[in-house]
Amino acid sequence: STIRGLAGTTLQQYERLNDGERREFLELIRREADRLVRTVEQVALALKLDAGTLRFDIRRQDLGVIVRGAAQATGAETGEHPLEGDADRSVEAPVDSIHITFAVRQLIENAATFSPPDSLISVRLSREGDDAVIEVGDRGPGIPSDRREAVFERFADWRPAGYEDRPGTGLGLFICRAIARTHGGDASIGDGPAGGTMLTIRLP
Repeated sequence: STIRGLAGTTLQQYERLNDGERREFLELIRREADRLVRTVEQVALALKLDAGTLRFDIRRQDLGVIVRGAAQATGAETGEHPLEGDADRSVEAPVDSIHITFAVRQLIENAATFSPPDSLISVRLSREGDDAVIEVGDRGPGIPSDRREAVFERFADWRPAGYEDRPGTGLGLFICRAIARTHGGDASIGDGPAGGTMLTIRLP
């Protein structure tokens, strides 16, 4: 409806708009179209995960390369949130690089959505025993312990106070956990060391 409204206004007022105003409307349409594409991708992915039809190409790979690439790509889209990280160490694991990249990007986007503007987001990769651990921390309001399992459900609609109007399908964390579990791992939520939320993917 946002795209339709912006396009309709642009067409109706086209002759009255200057080039700068036309460009502004087109940029808004492009931004909303990108958001719609991400929504459709999430829904399609969730349906495939539910049906057990999503294909995985799991092979031993350098997780550091995957995590850094995901952080760099997402950082360009969430520029108001500076990223800090420690994913240089060589940690290998049998993974599907495309789906793990998607999961990491989803965690970063989730952190950016529920964080104050310009607040730092941390992205870290480490080894704990036989597991590879990917952590994404934010400086947002956090998630109460009694809500932490519920936000991993399909179409989760809980929002922290002050963030009730943030858009989202409620599928992002559900997809992250499903991808992690398909790899024999899991996804979880804890408190960040400096407040906020720590989202963790653990992979064998």
